[in-house]
Amino acid sequence: MIPIILISGGWGLFNHFIRPHHYQLLFPYSIFMFRGENATQTKIGSDNKNKIRIPGGYAIIGKDEMKEKQWFEDFWIDQIPVTVKEYKNFLNESNYYLSPRYHDDYQKYWDQKAYELLPVVFVSWGQAEDYCEFYGGHLPTEGQWEKAARGTEGVVLQWDDSKKAFNMANYDDFYNGKTFSGWLPAGKTSYGLMDISGNVREWVLDWLYETDQPVSSKPWKEIRSGEYSPLGRILKGGSYIDDVSHLRLYARDWHDPNSPGFNRGFRCVYEK
Repeated sequence: MIPIILISGGWGLFNHFIRPHHYQLLFPYSIFMFRGENATQTKIGSDNKNKIRIPGGYAIIGKDEMKEKQWFEDFWIDQIPVTVKEYKNFLNESNYYLSPRYHDDYQKYWDQKAYELLPVVFVSWGQAEDYCEFYGGHLPTEGQWEKAARGTEGVVLQWDDSKKAFNMANYDDFYNGKTFSGWLPAGKTSYGLMDISGNVREWVLDWLYETDQPVSSKPWKEIRSGEYSPLGRILKGGSYIDDVSHLRLYARDWHDPNSPGFNRGFRCVYEK
């Protein structure tokens, strides 16, 4: 009887105090920062982030009747979303005037070093784009994001969505909050990208004009400066509070670009 009580009590303590609080866990991703099966090259950028080269070619992007093949030139993309630590480094290096708008119970995620490997959030679309441009890049277009996420075959999800896959993505609030960027290496894409599904929604360049619009094939500079839409800018990938419908790689969320939020982050793309 005593062993059963001890085991039950131990599991209860682990489940309550350890599993939900990801910052107390180890960093299993740290030895998995390698390129994916189809990645041709990796490099460290001027922001000290690992970047993966996405080779040029056709890729299947878009949803259902909007699905199509688009041609892409080579580009590079961050392997994991930008972290709190990396954004703090950017502020120090650039003397940028806007810090993320952490507040109330969220303030500790900005103030305390224990959380610095979490993806940075509470950044507006403009703040995210300014970060990327400072290091010579830009936010990905929706098409670039989908090619990097879905590979050449147009993968919709990294797993069978009739099953739960919490070892591959942080969603349905399983971890009771955000996990460190790249913390679930089992969910890496064919190119080796991590956290492409769940954890934080990721800003992309595109405006949303109507919910069933095709993925734009315009050059990134034209997309970035495109005509204003009251629907807002697109976010991809879903977040830790979302269900699997938001995590499908063709799915879109959207928000006012001037409004940061607790589950909105980003990663950058570089043309060369």
